[in-house]
Amino acid sequence: MGKFYDEIPESLIEWIKKQHMFWVASAPLSPDGHVNLSPKGTADSFHVVNSHRVWYQDLTGSGVETISHIRENGRITILFNAFEGPPRILRLFGTGTVYEFGTQEYESLISPETRKPGSRAAIVIDVYQCQTSCGYAVPMYDFVTHRTQLLRMADIEESRDRASEMTSSKIHEKGLKSYWARQNLRGVDGLPGLLTAPGSKVTPVNNFDKEGQRPKLQYSSLKEGSIQSSSTNLAIAFVLGALVTTTLPYILSATRKFDILTTNRVNLRPSQSRAEFAFVLLDRFPIIPMAKYYDEIPESLIEWVRKQHMFWVASAPLGPGGHVNVSPKGTADCFHVVNSHRVWYQDLTGSGVETISHIRENGRVTILFHSFEGPPRILRLYGTGTVYEYGTQEYESLIPPETRKPGSRAAIAIDVYQCQTSCGYAVPIYDFVTHRTQLLRSFDLKESHDRATTSTEIHPKGLRAYWMLKNLSSVDGLPGLQTAPDSKVTRLSAFDKEGPRPKLHRLSSRDADILSTTGATLAVGFAIGALVATALPRILSATGYFSIRA
Repeated sequence: MGKFYDEIPESLIEWIKKQHMFWVASAPLSPDGHVNLSPKGTADSFHVVNSHRVWYQDLTGSGVETISHIRENGRITILFNAFEGPPRILRLFGTGTVYEFGTQEYESLISPETRKPGSRAAIVIDVYQCQTSCGYAVPMYDFVTHRTQLLRMADIEESRDRASEMTSSKIHEKGLKSYWARQNLRGVDGLPGLLTAPGSKVTPVNNFDKEGQRPKLQYSSLKEGSIQSSSTNLAIAFVLGALVTTTLPYILSATRKFDILTTNRVNLRPSQSRAEFAFVLLDRFPIIPMAKYYDEIPESLIEWVRKQHMFWVASAPLGPGGHVNVSPKGTADCFHVVNSHRVWYQDLTGSGVETISHIRENGRVTILFHSFEGPPRILRLYGTGTVYEYGTQEYESLIPPETRKPGSRAAIAIDVYQCQTSCGYAVPIYDFVTHRTQLLRSFDLKESHDRATTSTEIHPKGLRAYWMLKNLSSVDGLPGLQTAPDSKVTRLSAFDKEGPRPKLHRLSSRDADILSTTGATLAVGFAIGALVATALPRILSATGYFSIRA
């Protein structure tokens, strides 16, 4: 059962402080407005003041939905879920307040010593209720590291602002404040976003160590014990080093960003550091990527969606006092893409029925995918949902007994009217381990009680009884399940109760040593390849066997 608290218990505060990321959900009051759901993963961004108040640093993104929604109605929900250790889901329901960069309230919370590059606001949340639930459907992941791309990019944009403010009163056209003025003044539905930060006279200063270590992906092959030999790594890195060193200047020359053949080449002045030289080159380009919107799901994203291990669902009631919901979904093979405009998923039984209730009231639903492994990416699918409950013809046409999961209570079909991609640079790197099976085992047992009774009886420990107890209405009193609890259809599923139970993966010290050695080997090989490619032509030229252009 889900449990509700009027404040955050001390034990949960300690657990929160150990988490590497969280999710934020908000929604406008308009029935046509976009429900927003955003992952947040930069280290040390979330803070607990006490059992009723929390806050986090809101870093710059291509959108400003959370800030816009808080300004309109104050509603905000924070989600934490456990990827490692015992399963758990925690939701914090609260009322948000926005303190923008440059205000006294912002500076009282975020000093220059603790400010992160791109920090545009402090979002303070007065928590009026929190809820825990099992988290049995959330997959197991091993945390690898935090990404730093967003911080590095924002730091470059802020450095432009600092340089501009030292020499001029004008805002640098490619600085962070200019980005705020272009991208963060209004939400996608036209609600006001940032109000004062773009015009603030405060110079953005942060604590980012640009010389710090960049994150490295964990090799998934370690699980199977298959690790490339040092000699192979060295050879591959050598070739890559030589290839990059040889071809990169010509590629840059062909694109007119760099000239190696004439006296018009970009030169490093004796007094200019390499970091300053890199900034001169980067100053020509915008840094933080823009979000992209599509009227349908591109084919390349459909293929990517099918490879993901989990997704998140956000919905909200229209009432200003209603709870915005966000739920993680992680059981294998639950999400399906019909075409570029329609998707659906098996909705497994939980202690709440918020998504179903909100769809019945207003239809709004947002699906979130984001990359934990490989290149970073965030994908949001905005759509209008339809609920097909267990026992209906529409449900059975989508979910026959041979594909039904234990506890499946509905098929949620979503007509996607818009999708959006953004960078995902603040989402940490995790290594997928396995899917949990506790939820499936629990509901398979409940369904076995139903199968053992007649169709006219309700077993007190069966699934139908659970639906009647927990799933008839939402926490705000909106209607939930309507026909499934009374369905006479026998509950059958494809679950293999004798299948293996998941085990947590732990990276051994031996594997960690091998990873470290492999990385060092690749670095050495790359450096040697680059050195040889650079020096060999000059050596041959000096001996008269080879000629290079001056």
